[in-house]
Amino acid sequence: MALSAICGACRPNESGHAHEHEEAAAPHAPGQIVISAERQEQLGIGVEAVEAGPFNEVIHTSGQILPAAGEEMTVVARSEGIIRLGRLTEGSPVSRGGRIASLSTRDIGTGDRLAKAEIDFETARKEYERDLQLSEDNIVSESHLDRSRQAYEHARVEYEALAAGSTQDGGQAVIAPITGYIKSWMVGSGDYVQAGTPVAVVSSNRRLRLRADVPEPCYGRIAAVCDANFSLSYQDRIYSLSELGGRLISYGRASNGEYYIPVIFEFDNKGGIVSGSYVEVWLRTALSGDCISVPLEAVVEDQGIHYVFVREPDDDDCFEKREVTLGLSDGRRVPVLQGLLAGESVVTRGAVHVKLAGVSAVPAGHTHNH
Repeated sequence: MALSAICGACRPNESGHAHEHEEAAAPHAPGQIVISAERQEQLGIGVEAVEAGPFNEVIHTSGQILPAAGEEMTVVARSEGIIRLGRLTEGSPVSRGGRIASLSTRDIGTGDRLAKAEIDFETARKEYERDLQLSEDNIVSESHLDRSRQAYEHARVEYEALAAGSTQDGGQAVIAPITGYIKSWMVGSGDYVQAGTPVAVVSSNRRLRLRADVPEPCYGRIAAVCDANFSLSYQDRIYSLSELGGRLISYGRASNGEYYIPVIFEFDNKGGIVSGSYVEVWLRTALSGDCISVPLEAVVEDQGIHYVFVREPDDDDCFEKREVTLGLSDGRRVPVLQGLLAGESVVTRGAVHVKLAGVSAVPAGHTHNH
């Protein structure tokens, strides 16, 4: 056998054959996973010593993000006419007092309302001024003068209201009541609308509400709810209401007829959260008990069984895969009911890398032949 075909770490024995070669790594117990300190740093593996501490009881449910009071307003047409939307689309930013659309009455049978209001105003003004002069000579009665003044004031108010919202093309502006964005259009360009017809919904999206739907059997625990965590379907992140300036607004005292009782929170929208989104919710109550808990990313699952990786106390490179029994998570951490002792060091970041290392690792003491 040529020497070039032999493992460089092996040498032929007296009979000319290569002997069995054992790996240089120190032997470890079966099932243990060995990862060097340098490799742990490369993979971002982090370890945390666990201790028993208070853990809030949790109600796990679903819910929806809703606009807060005053943060979303419907814009209505102030007069009849043909709507013109311009270039704004859903999602376009708008400013309070800015024009979002216009109304025109020129092309409908009743004619231009602003022009008619101006004619009525000028007519009423002249009539009132004439009656005012005649009253000085006691030619018209006081009651007639009062009716003339009333007609003039009504015409003035209507004309000034229409003129204040008029546009250069003779239409009437539809104004945004708050600064925000166009959430939805409720009419199409060219539609005929009457006064009071909803035109659009404008949302500021600064303050939002979380409505959690709690099953009826959990009603007795609702009064103890003090905080909540939630996750969105389009983001890989768990939000905490306490970190978003959230507070509990109210909760229902009766079922909505669909087996659920609403619990309402309000919070600051600091993370680009979209109103209307459906969410997974973990309601945290003031009721708590002492237990060991770990971050959710510390737990791996294999065929329905949950594990964590515990670092050996006398070897920072060696980890043991430990089966654990879990309680109900709060969305960020989960209590460990069985399988861990206080003071043990658990992998809390990069547990999936430790799992993969355990699958692909060459067993300690492995030999190979040449």
